[in-house]
Amino acid sequence: MGKKKKDCLFHVDGFEEWMDQFCSDSCSNFSFPNQIHIDLCETEQEYILETDVPNVTEQNVVIKKMETGLNICILHKNISLQRNIPLPATIIYKKMLACLENGFLAIHISKNEVANKHEEKVLFQIEN
Repeated sequence: MGKKKKDCLFHVDGFEEWMDQFCSDSCSNFSFPNQIHIDLCETEQEYILETDVPNVTEQNVVIKKMETGLNICILHKNISLQRNIPLPATIIYKKMLACLENGFLAIHISKNEVANKHEEKVLFQIEN
């Protein structure tokens, strides 16, 4: 007996185009060392955007939600790094939390939970 194909539990219109754009943007940043390089991971519950930001604190990072995606701005020692990350329209309204630990920034984007309509920034997760 063959394996039964899993049903697709989550579908985002434009996700494949987003991934193509995301990958081409990531590859184009290799020639610019002052850019923020982002990696994308996916679990059943969320998407995770990850980047290394050594010697940076939460106070130096601003992650703004925009209609077209996220804007990450990092200020450190009079240097400003910025990256716009395009996201599909349906994802920008999902709940997002950021976590910064040991120079590693992760932005968690829920596949199921919807964000507060008035959230303009991605908040940092509060450690217990």
